[in-house]
Amino acid sequence: MLLISERSRTMSPETLYIVMPCYNEAACIETTISTVNQKLEELISKGQITDQSAMLFSDDGSRDETWDIITTQHRNNPRVKACRLAGNRGKEKALFAGLMEAREHADIVICMDADLQHDINAIEEFLSLRRQGYELIYGVKTSRGHESIFRKMTATTFYWLARQLGSPTGQGHSDYSLMTRQVLDALSEYGESNMMFRTMLKQLGFKQCPLYFKVKDREQGQSKMSLRSLVRLSIDAITSYSVTPLRFISGLGIFIFLTSLVMMAWVTYDYFKLGTPNGWATVVCSLWFLGGLGMISIGVVGEYIGKIYMESKRRPRYFIKSRLH
Repeated sequence: MLLISERSRTMSPETLYIVMPCYNEAACIETTISTVNQKLEELISKGQITDQSAMLFSDDGSRDETWDIITTQHRNNPRVKACRLAGNRGKEKALFAGLMEAREHADIVICMDADLQHDINAIEEFLSLRRQGYELIYGVKTSRGHESIFRKMTATTFYWLARQLGSPTGQGHSDYSLMTRQVLDALSEYGESNMMFRTMLKQLGFKQCPLYFKVKDREQGQSKMSLRSLVRLSIDAITSYSVTPLRFISGLGIFIFLTSLVMMAWVTYDYFKLGTPNGWATVVCSLWFLGGLGMISIGVVGEYIGKIYMESKRRPRYFIKSRLH
């Protein structure tokens, strides 16, 4: 502990970039810029980060006035940086694009949501852990803020199922995290198009630790993550980082085969013992069960084949249309 404390006192301030992906956030983006700028100025005055620190927005092809507002704010405040994707590519790719842009200018990067639901006051805790030598610090939610019971139940179910199926995603793990330039360099080596940022981080290694925080209620605007988007993201989190579902199908197939042997022995005994081939309901139920199971199995295998197909094309994940530096 003495060594850690000594390093904490002697580590010089680093340049921090706060990366925020955004899509149609015109209702709250000015509030976000003002709040984040105030936090940056506070941290600079305390000597925790350098004067070159800034915020960087990664606009995922917004269709409202988000980019125009960011551009105006950039003219008035040099700490406001941004890049704009050519089209809507999804939050994960927008976040990755922002991180790759910040990598060229920052010593450390913190990524957070542009709606300020990630507690901005936790940034000082991130920096404190960084001064203790941690290279990757990932945020873990202790609460989910104001969400419907359905959303909370589905989130809990997803994290449990993901862990059972071999995904490294942890309960409450969020995109709110700090990483050094070395971590970003390692992250840049990942070339797949199907990505889930928080899962990729867990696979990087480096000296890492969690930081627990409470999610705040969204003050303005509405969440752009629809149920369909969340389901798609959940499927990617499992199938992009684990082959456990395929192994589960194989195990289930073996179980059904062994069960069928028992059923055949029972039917043969029933036929010779009773003399009548009754059990019509059993046959019908078995057909429906095996038919449904077969379709589900084909769907799971198809999901993996589809990902192989998309990855084999090696298409660019995104294009940067505009930059504000």
